[in-house]
Amino acid sequence: MKRSDFNSAEAYRIYANYIEQVNDTISMLPKDDVFDITNEIDSHIYESFICNKAIASEKERITTVIRNLGEPQSYLKPVIAERQLKQAINKYNIWGILKGFWGILLTGGQYITAVIMYLFLLSGGFLVIAKIFYPHKTGLFIEHGDFVGLGFLSQINAEAVELLGYWLIPVSIVSCVIFYLLMTFILKRIVRIKTKLNLKNRHR
Repeated sequence: MKRSDFNSAEAYRIYANYIEQVNDTISMLPKDDVFDITNEIDSHIYESFICNKAIASEKERITTVIRNLGEPQSYLKPVIAERQLKQAINKYNIWGILKGFWGILLTGGQYITAVIMYLFLLSGGFLVIAKIFYPHKTGLFIEHGDFVGLGFLSQINAEAVELLGYWLIPVSIVSCVIFYLLMTFILKRIVRIKTKLNLKNRHR
C-alpha cells in the first residue's frame, strides 16, 4: 500500500509501523524472501482494508485488519523457519537443514519423518568414525550364518564374524552421499510446493 491509498495520515502511520515490524522480523532472510513475504502481507492488508468498508474510519479499519493478522513475531516464526530450511536445502547444507527442521518443530511444524531420516544419515558418519577407532566392534556381524548386527556393538561373541572389514568405510561414505543427495532433492521439491501458498493459507 502507498500513502495515496489513505486519506488519514494516522491510519497510514499505523500501517507503515506494522510493515516496519514485519521487515524487522524477517530481516535475517535473503532480500528476495523479504520482498515476497512483505508483498504477501501487504496484499492481504490491502484486500482486507478495501473489503472492510463497513467501518467508516480508516484508523479503525486498518487497526482491525492489523489486529486480525496478529504480531509479526508470532505468525512469521514458522514462515522464517521454512524459508531458512529452503535456503539450506538449495545449498545442500546439512547443518542448516537440521537447524531449519528444529525451528519448524519448535513452531509446531511437521517434518518429523525427514528429521529422523537425516539423523539416520548422520549415524552413517558416526559409523565411519567408530570403524577407525573401534575396528573390532564396528561393522556387519554374523554368527553361525545368522545376522547379529550392523554398526557399533559394545558386546560381541567370540564366534561372531565381521564381513566388511575396512570396506565398511567407503561403503558407508558412498551410501551416505547418495542417500543425502536423494533425500535433499526430494525434500527440496516438497518444500517448494509447500511454501508456495504458505502465507496465503495462513491469512485466509
